[in-house]
Amino acid sequence: MKETIKTLLKDLRHFFRWGIYASIVGIVIGFVGIAFVKALHMVNDFRTDNPMIIWGLPIAGVIIVTLYKVCNYENDGGTNLVISTIHEKSTIPFRMAPLIFISTLLTHMFGGSAGREGAALQLGGSIGNQFGRWFKLKDSDIRTIVMCGMSAAFAAIFGTPMAAVIFAMEVNSVGIMYYSAFVPCVISALTASSIANTFGVHA
Repeated sequence: MKETIKTLLKDLRHFFRWGIYASIVGIVIGFVGIAFVKALHMVNDFRTDNPMIIWGLPIAGVIIVTLYKVCNYENDGGTNLVISTIHEKSTIPFRMAPLIFISTLLTHMFGGSAGREGAALQLGGSIGNQFGRWFKLKDSDIRTIVMCGMSAAFAAIFGTPMAAVIFAMEVNSVGIMYYSAFVPCVISALTASSIANTFGVHA
């Protein structure tokens, strides 16, 4: 009986600990997602009102390349780096988040071809990975918190929390899911989505 109670208490501590971690990640990335979506709307409206700005696309490209060089991040692994981190084979530098944020906005402003999916994945993964370092998590737990970040970013930007959870859990190996990350990812995604909805960012 004592062993059962001890195991139960240990599981409850684990649950509440991850509930707190996932909520913090969801809150922070929820606000990052709001800023990202609103900024995208602004630059897209600006491009629509000023169609000739597309001639400045090469300049935007030079600015983006320069930013990556200044930040010493020329060998950008992008989405592959995020997936590699889930496999515990690499680590995501935190500077990826602002670089992706700025470069995506510049690309959209000048009419370049860029979606929000890869940006959401890299934003969420980068911020989640940084929280893992701040929380001093072990490598296996870093994988979970990176998936929490990805779920939160997708949920905030696209307004589909459960789809975001399934995507984050399956993106690195189609058909294979990390079920241990399910509850933390759900908490992160629902938190981020609720914050985004509260501030007028809807699906």
